[in-house]
Amino acid sequence: MTAPAFGATDVLALGADWEPVSNSPASAGTRVTAGGNDGDVIASNVHNTIESGSAAYIYTGAETSFIAAWAAANCRPGELVDTNTLMVLSLALDYSPCAAGKRPLCTFGYRDGPTAAPTTPFWYTTALVLPTYTAANIEVPESVLTLTLGDAELQNLQWGLGMQFDPSLDKDGDYLAGQGFGAEETLDLTFVGLPTSITSTGWDQTSGPGANTGLQLSNTGYDQSAYQFVRGVTRST
Repeated sequence: MTAPAFGATDVLALGADWEPVSNSPASAGTRVTAGGNDGDVIASNVHNTIESGSAAYIYTGAETSFIAAWAAANCRPGELVDTNTLMVLSLALDYSPCAAGKRPLCTFGYRDGPTAAPTTPFWYTTALVLPTYTAANIEVPESVLTLTLGDAELQNLQWGLGMQFDPSLDKDGDYLAGQGFGAEETLDLTFVGLPTSITSTGWDQTSGPGANTGLQLSNTGYDQSAYQFVRGVTRST
């Protein structure tokens, strides 16, 4: 076994304001086969090999808003990074580290294929206020959701923005053309206890506490309740 090597790679080439924490790359191709008259495989081929993955960073720059930080690094969903070799598919923010005085964790989903931006470049972003640091993660959802907590307390908040990508392939089965579409953003909230009420405008609640007690019960910890909200996002140019 070799000695451990430290230092995650800045795979997206975001620069000095972004501290890389981890990168999970993967290479996957589409395998096609042909069968003989007895049904056995007589030939196979792998095409359209895609390099994709997720990379987590901590933002250490001077911007106070992730919206501005992403714009400065040109790393919003739909944009190409790392000298036009990787396309950003999704963003995710985890504000739970803030409870320990840490900065939020930002995770990017990416893939290769396009080597140039569309004729009219576009990207997806959000109208939410997403601070690069906050002493309490409750500040973020209250800007878009009306919360009546009662005895409950927000324990964790995760925000995400992702788009779909469905390319066309050329005669050899490799990437030909394509761009992102159908973006949505999500809010995942976890509470200790059950909030009295949560209301929203423009968001669809896709999951929430059950109809029985409403709480996730266990014999080893305090009761929790979890919610998810989703809404569509239009592209920006």
